[in-house]
Amino acid sequence: MMRSRASLLAETLLLCGGCLALMFWIIPAQTSEGGFGLSPAFLPTMLSAAILLLVLGDGALRLAAGRAESAYPAGFGALARLLAVAGFGALVLGYAGIAASAAVTPAAGMLALGERRPLPMLATSALLGGAFWLVFR
Repeated sequence: MMRSRASLLAETLLLCGGCLALMFWIIPAQTSEGGFGLSPAFLPTMLSAAILLLVLGDGALRLAAGRAESAYPAGFGALARLLAVAGFGALVLGYAGIAASAAVTPAAGMLALGERRPLPMLATSALLGGAFWLVFR
């Protein structure tokens, strides 16, 4: 089953709306003004803006390309895979810690979604595992 252009547009608009809600409503409501230096909301707002730009760029490229894209997995099989990945991540978090969980859970999710190329999975694992190890050591 293939996705329609309306599905791609709806996905892009939904993600953009989420980013805008983060930037103008959620982040300001959850942070206070700092007394010295940058505001505590600066980094989350900048990251939300970067995600917004990436979503807009990806959506525009996919809509302009006009290629047929396969539909996302649906049904109870997709739900079972999602729950299995979440449970696996929780087990790794409980037994090996947050850095190990950040390293292996996204790779397990990528496998569950159908990714079979080793380089993107290894790069994601190394980047997230390393970043979480540096932050939470």
